[in-house]
Amino acid sequence: MKNLIKLICLMGLLLSTQVCAQEITRIIVLKDKRELQLWSGKEIYKTYNIKLSSAYNNPLFSPGPKRREGDMQTPVGFYKISKKRQRTRFPKSLLISYPNWKDKHNAKVLGIPEDEIGGMILIHGNPYKPTKSVIEWAAKIGISEETVDQWARDYFYPLFDWTDGCVAVSDAEMDEIFELVDQGTPINIYP
Repeated sequence: MKNLIKLICLMGLLLSTQVCAQEITRIIVLKDKRELQLWSGKEIYKTYNIKLSSAYNNPLFSPGPKRREGDMQTPVGFYKISKKRQRTRFPKSLLISYPNWKDKHNAKVLGIPEDEIGGMILIHGNPYKPTKSVIEWAAKIGISEETVDQWARDYFYPLFDWTDGCVAVSDAEMDEIFELVDQGTPINIYP
């Protein structure tokens, strides 16, 4: 009996080591499905629900690829995770290498100056403090500035698209993604 228990413990240890050693080889974002997938080789390791730009809450918004700073679009294309960031506006975030060469080329064709393409596209959790637009929106429905942070965490962030063009997940999910994903990991973002 003792040997059986030892064998079970050893098997559990080996399996947990394999799970911890899982290498994430790419990230896939499916904007229309609101999914972020972590891939290990040819298999999906884990899928997360995501939130995108607050503009998606407007039925007249026309989703598309990001063209310029402030357009509230999430990029579409092939990128890399260029940096793992901590303690900025968000506890943890992954910087996406937008704009890539194709985004710069498309901007040039459209007559958009390179310094107006934008940047700072992230995968992130909730911000430390609600943004000005969230505070203003909450005020319109009677949420006080003193309680807006908790209200946003409990109701707004989980239920609505709320970013400025980034990809958002919950804080707990961001902690997990941050640990699993290395700088340089490819990320493919699809419409």
